[in-house]
Amino acid sequence: MSIITIRTQCRGCPRITRTDVDEDKLLEFQHRMDSVQALFPDHDANDREAIMGYRGGHYLCPKCWPDEQPPEDEVEE
Repeated sequence: MSIITIRTQCRGCPRITRTDVDEDKLLEFQHRMDSVQALFPDHDANDREAIMGYRGGHYLCPKCWPDEQPPEDEVEE
């Protein structure tokens, strides 16, 4: 097992999130698209979001995430 540190840039600010991951599991996630929860159960939700964003997704750090969510009174049901 080889642990590496990935760096994921937030799309809303210049913040970079660093997350330590098992390199083999990261490669498995990138190539097979397995569930991030299944492959990284010991990481919290914010770290898993950064892992998904590292692959090229639309990552927002925990500080920017609430700014992108519509107010509750604007949410359509």
